[in-house]
Amino acid sequence: MKLNDGKVEPREALEDCKVNPTSDLDALLHVIKSSLSTGVLAIANGFKNAGLLLGIIGTISIGILCTHCAYIMVKSAQDLCQIMKRPFLGYTETVEHAMLNCAKKKFSHYARFTKNTVDMFMFCTYYGVNTVYIIFVATTIQHITEDQFHINLNIRFYILAIAIPVFFIGIIGSMKYLVPFSAIANLFLLIGLCLTFYYILQDLPPISSRPLVANITHWPFFISTAFFGLEGIGTMLPIENSMKNPQHFLSFPGVLIIAMVIVVGLFSSLGFLGYLKYGDYIEDSITLNLPRHLKAEVVKVLVALAVLFTYGLQLTASMEVIWKRLEKYFDDEIKYIRYYQIRAMLIFGTVVLALVVPNLGPVISLIGAFGFSMCGFFYPALVQTIMKWDDGLGKWNYILWKNGFVILFSIVATLTGSISAIFDIIKEYK
Repeated sequence: MKLNDGKVEPREALEDCKVNPTSDLDALLHVIKSSLSTGVLAIANGFKNAGLLLGIIGTISIGILCTHCAYIMVKSAQDLCQIMKRPFLGYTETVEHAMLNCAKKKFSHYARFTKNTVDMFMFCTYYGVNTVYIIFVATTIQHITEDQFHINLNIRFYILAIAIPVFFIGIIGSMKYLVPFSAIANLFLLIGLCLTFYYILQDLPPISSRPLVANITHWPFFISTAFFGLEGIGTMLPIENSMKNPQHFLSFPGVLIIAMVIVVGLFSSLGFLGYLKYGDYIEDSITLNLPRHLKAEVVKVLVALAVLFTYGLQLTASMEVIWKRLEKYFDDEIKYIRYYQIRAMLIFGTVVLALVVPNLGPVISLIGAFGFSMCGFFYPALVQTIMKWDDGLGKWNYILWKNGFVILFSIVATLTGSISAIFDIIKEYK
């Protein structure tokens, strides 16, 4: 996104990518980066709600499902681009045009409603991620000040304290100026993850000391946490659109498969080893379990800064959903001002939400259940079903049965995960 002459052009970044396309390696790193943030740090807490064995099986299974749904969504977008003779399509556009142009337009009258619901889920998801970022950074600072300076203050004080740096990072609307922040965030997170593995691999207890399968009532928390960490479908289409050889994204073994194997492997190992190391004492973010000496505190600071520096990039995704609906109501000469006013209001909103519900674990579960399950599974399965409606749904209609299962799974995961997270938030307040 770039600001120029008082106009905001959300699609300009993609157009620039076609002039300066990314290599396969760049795309691979982008896909990996899109899945590595607070989600990977919370997966060990997710294992507490699944058990060691079920956690491994569940993480791999959800990773496979995420990869499959990302594949069918990107493939559907590529097919629609050929049908419509368009260079690229975004996530929302893919869902809308599938309903408008496929299955002999049987579903066209639902296109507008579906587009609105997709926008709602996309906005809530990425806006919620921004709220998680604020809570995570504030919680990290709280732990450090309590451990090193023995200062005990309410978490909301720290949320208010970081509101100023959050504002200055979040108000940056140009992707060009966000690149240095993203690069620093990647470096800090890489160092933080390496050092985290170093600490948890020391003096591991025997596997028999942890349950292999947790109580079934806790499973929705694990599923929601895994969704939050592994699901990055909102970034898949922009990454594929920017590639010099987009056909390499879905090839075997291509960018998507290689990246997801790395991501799922990292999540599985960190979740398993983290829960094995700390057991029921595992925190909402594994960095909060690290020792209290200076070296470990540096790890916490680096990871917190990495998350903080990613705030502006995540806010841009939420801002684009809002801006494309409001832009038409403003005259060209004031669009520039209105853009930043709305962006500032969104930043203020995330701070308020963090103040209202400053509990990291339940918020991650809620966002994973409500947003990522619908965007990551429901809509890709729906789009593929509609596009295959006339061409054939496979032998014995296996595509229909397969996608029906995915849709049902996403609905059940959304309901059970959201309800469990909401009850958990209510219980903590009581």
